[in-house]
Amino acid sequence: MRIQIFLFCIYSFSFSAFGQKCDCLKNMQLLQGEIEKNQASYQHQVVEQNRVNDYITFKTNVNNRAQKITNKRDCIGLVSIYLSFFRDEHAFMAYENGYKPRPAKQIRTKRSNNQNTFPFEGIWYFQDGTFSINVIPAKTIFGEWVAVIHESESVSWKKGQLKIAFTQIANDSSSCVYWRTNLIPKKNSVKFTDSTLEIGRHLTFYRQKIYAQAASDINTGLHFEVLSETTNYLGISSFDLSNKDKIDSLLTEKRTEILSKKNLIIDVRNNGGGGFEAFQAILPFVLDTNLTETPYYGSVWVSEENYAYYDQTKYEFATSKQDSVDELQYTVFLKQNLGRFTPIEHTIDTILIEQQAPSNIAILFNRNTASTAEGFILQAKSSKKVKTFGENTKGAISYGDWVPVKLPELNIWVALSTKKMIFKNNEDLENIGISPDVDLSPASEKDWLNIVLRQLEK
Repeated sequence: MRIQIFLFCIYSFSFSAFGQKCDCLKNMQLLQGEIEKNQASYQHQVVEQNRVNDYITFKTNVNNRAQKITNKRDCIGLVSIYLSFFRDEHAFMAYENGYKPRPAKQIRTKRSNNQNTFPFEGIWYFQDGTFSINVIPAKTIFGEWVAVIHESESVSWKKGQLKIAFTQIANDSSSCVYWRTNLIPKKNSVKFTDSTLEIGRHLTFYRQKIYAQAASDINTGLHFEVLSETTNYLGISSFDLSNKDKIDSLLTEKRTEILSKKNLIIDVRNNGGGGFEAFQAILPFVLDTNLTETPYYGSVWVSEENYAYYDQTKYEFATSKQDSVDELQYTVFLKQNLGRFTPIEHTIDTILIEQQAPSNIAILFNRNTASTAEGFILQAKSSKKVKTFGENTKGAISYGDWVPVKLPELNIWVALSTKKMIFKNNEDLENIGISPDVDLSPASEKDWLNIVLRQLEK
């Protein structure tokens, strides 16, 4: 599985090439048709969970809005609202290669007669101190309030350019569409108090001015280090299958050093996932029994188009003749299940564990740890040797694998998940994430590693 994380915004004022006219309803209906045929989360959340009527009502509202939209920017914003119906972090959009939308034009306050004040109207300062916004009244296709740039250290932003369109305002269910530099929109929840304005799980604005702080840029890469006489460190920033051989080679090279110390910290912060095969070589050092079961099983929605995509790409990661044989057998299995989810079979795997492996394993993760990396955490947590640290993971784990659907008139493509995950303990972690045993979120992230090291060695 792979995951790409986008947190961006939208507004409804047409401009330059990004404001070109389009048939928004036609594009929405094209996307809806593809999702209803091919997306695993649609089949799971709408069909299997008997929410067809809810979905039809939501889609009708979206399409009614689409009929009023004539420019690309607003239509792409509406796509983000439509996708928000599905709790599926593997459903995302991106611009076509080479397409670079321009930032928004500056907009001004436009208060209608008798318009009430907004609970969080006025100036707010972003969490890292690099910019501030001004929440003002300005009518858009999505609502009557927006947030525009007030001040920014970035040359990419000018005062008055729009950052947020608020789509719903209520004490318990406010929402917005938020965008950053590349202008990919995503709908987010909004929570506010007198002093804070929270956009989704990751973005916070404050009433009081915040001075610029260094943003968290944790990038472990693939890295092994001896931290002390008793503790080793292993950082893995990706489980992409292209990294599998590198991970395997590093663990082979450092095996003696790993076995020589009682503590091992495995850092998967900002690891967006990849493939289960990429972390198999780590398990012998982590697990405390040679019998293990994967924490969840993937079940593919085998539509005609999904089958064709799997068939066309089946040899993409095959590195041996046996890999090719296995992939060919898998496509035969998929073809036998056309028009339904593939059945699962619970299996217990046997792993040759390292007898002299570290007795204490700490796994460190953050809000950007996602997808297969979350699967690694769940499987590792079955070991009594493991203790987890950090903050809730991304929560992009209930669906996986995706196929791209192009919307050429909008210069975007949308990823449709093709696989749902069936958890052996019936967990629901999508958009929620895995909670750590020790919550480090109150501390600065740059101090987390040292905190974990002290915990292990005290």
